[in-house]
Amino acid sequence: MKVELYKEFQKYIAKSNYKDELRRVMVYVVSLIHQNKLHPSDIETQILGNHLFEMVNRAKNGKKLEKVDQKIFAKVSQQSLEMSQQVVDFIDNNIGKIAESEKYVLSIHFENMKLD
Repeated sequence: MKVELYKEFQKYIAKSNYKDELRRVMVYVVSLIHQNKLHPSDIETQILGNHLFEMVNRAKNGKKLEKVDQKIFAKVSQQSLEMSQQVVDFIDNNIGKIAESEKYVLSIHFENMKLD
């Protein structure tokens, strides 16, 4: 199945030093969004695109996002947390290791899409 990337995602790929890696992550994320029947707005895809761009950069450069207080994310749905974990696992397995805190910060993007 061919996945069409959001135009905002394409802008981040164009300026990335890791185009192939970022494209693979973004294709994976778009697939997850479709599977979960979410419909992000343009601004949500722009913000998510920036986060994914930064996640790939951190994975490639060995940098880690600072720890977050998981209690802050207690009201985030299980669906959003699971989607985020899938993305983190995909990056860990295909690009480079990233911090566990990425899952929590990323989950907010999916949670916001559910509210639309």
